[in-house]
Amino acid sequence: MVSGVVILSVYILTFLIGLPANLLALYAFIKKLHDKPTPTDFLLLNLTISDLLFLLFLPFKMYEAASEMRWLLPSYLCPLITFIFFSTIYTSSLLLMAVSVDRYLCVAFPVKYKIHQKPIYGVICSIFVWFTTSTHLCFVYIVDHLTGGDNQGHDCYNNFTQPQLDVVLPMRLELCLVLYFLPLIVCTFCYTRFIHILRRTASLNKEKRRRAVGMAMGTLLVFVVCFLPYNITHILGYIFKDNVEWRSDALLLTTVNTVFDPITFYFSSAAFQGNLKSLLRPRTKTADNGIKNVCTTQNRARQSNGTEHIQNNDAGELQTNILAVYAFIRKLCKKPTPTDVLLLNLTLSDLLFLFFLPLKMYEAASGMKWHLSQTLCSIMSFVFFTTIYTSSLLLMAVSIDRYLGVAFPVTYMKFRKLIYAFVGSIFIWLFSGAHCTLVFFVVHIGGENRTEPKTTCYENFTDEQKRIVLPVRLEFFVVLCLVPLIVCVFCYLNCIWILYHRPRITKEKKQRAIGMALSTLSVFLICFMPYNFSHLVGFNTNNSPSWRYYTLLLSTFNTCLDPIIFYFSSNVYRNTTKISLWKVFSFRRRLGLNTAPNLSVEVDSNSDKEFECHTSHNRK
Repeated sequence: MVSGVVILSVYILTFLIGLPANLLALYAFIKKLHDKPTPTDFLLLNLTISDLLFLLFLPFKMYEAASEMRWLLPSYLCPLITFIFFSTIYTSSLLLMAVSVDRYLCVAFPVKYKIHQKPIYGVICSIFVWFTTSTHLCFVYIVDHLTGGDNQGHDCYNNFTQPQLDVVLPMRLELCLVLYFLPLIVCTFCYTRFIHILRRTASLNKEKRRRAVGMAMGTLLVFVVCFLPYNITHILGYIFKDNVEWRSDALLLTTVNTVFDPITFYFSSAAFQGNLKSLLRPRTKTADNGIKNVCTTQNRARQSNGTEHIQNNDAGELQTNILAVYAFIRKLCKKPTPTDVLLLNLTLSDLLFLFFLPLKMYEAASGMKWHLSQTLCSIMSFVFFTTIYTSSLLLMAVSIDRYLGVAFPVTYMKFRKLIYAFVGSIFIWLFSGAHCTLVFFVVHIGGENRTEPKTTCYENFTDEQKRIVLPVRLEFFVVLCLVPLIVCVFCYLNCIWILYHRPRITKEKKQRAIGMALSTLSVFLICFMPYNFSHLVGFNTNNSPSWRYYTLLLSTFNTCLDPIIFYFSSNVYRNTTKISLWKVFSFRRRLGLNTAPNLSVEVDSNSDKEFECHTSHNRK
């Protein structure tokens, strides 16, 4: 059987990939329903809702996997989670079948399909699918009350008694035949005929044929890879009158369905394709083709040739750090600056922190007890602390770069090279990583007395371990927090002082300078300083303070405050954010109404020249 760590990892990856993809699909289909909806749009919208409902309850399965497949939550949650988990699986199979039937009827009987096509049919079909799967899966509420198992509270929908198996196994076989094999046969027939008809249609271009094949392959891939192994266990279980040993491994594959479904959406819906393409690539609009719906009056006055390049993307719907990665990578492909490289590394540090954050969630949900392997504890602690101190050093590097650009503009422009930022970023990662390697060998110190740390992660140290840990923590406080803080304060105070003594610098740029300085200092004082101050207190008292957990909690907010720094530091990120927000609040632009919010989009030419302050100095 697959280990709990592998199951947990698959769940986390599925959640991280499937949630943004399906949220994007939900946005696309809701927009499509406001225009001219079709039955397929309603079916795909319900398929998206099914996937999102599955992902919404997936953290409960993560917790179960992290608890070594033991159910430690309230017993009433078990049938609810099981009902939703399996209902969404079979709802997906029936909805995919309905989409295949709709596509087949469209190409096989185009005239009749156009005459009788009504969106209400898609609504009725969706309601019928949800009702069918719900009535089939309601037996999960009944099976727990059959000769109530003594394993209640330790296993969820597993380890059944013989009377329970007498009910469960026939029901599983019926689920397999009616809700899986029947949809699979229908989908295979419909898409085979669908592709055959399209290949005989001479007027159809090659791209549409490719889309048809992609849609068919995407659907069959979901059925074969995600659903087939799990449903085979139903047949084998009925034959052998017992649960198949690898059933939990097969069930793991069904979660990947939420990742494959957006592939089906891409080939099935032009609306989804359009929104995805607008997210991944910029679009150029001219003044004659409706730029008035995008730009404000102030920006239109800036256009000398009637053309404005607008980054048209929906990344505002994703996390702000993913938006930052998108913005900075695009900037690096054009005309990068050292600050872009530093901010990109800061964003990657935040994303790496967020990727391992579910492990800390699990630790908190377990009463701050560590039930996973100690190796995973060391890796998680290393990444956790490394990203914290990498952020502080990168913020210091950004402040130095900004100060040099303002204080010594001519010399800075002469010697500014991108390689310096790459070398500095590599040095910062190596420097903070080398400091945090402490977590790998401290667990091996005083091993003969080490019993309690096996149930905790990087906590409750022995006296021998404290003699190593506490001085190193003090060094962290001085070198990786206090020194960067002092450097940042010096650089930004001088930067603001210089800007306010230059009359040609606009008020807006001065406010941006203050905003960047305040946001950086907020990260240090709110997120980093309390936790690092606990190192100083721990060194003086020869023990970790009891409030250290709470200060460590504050350090997580660093990932929320960093995007504020990005906003004040980079015009690229600022433009991307503004246009993303504009797209969210401008659904009426297709009606020709000037309802776009007043978001002034800055032209990205030499926009990231350190507040553009040294440029003004050179003009003098």
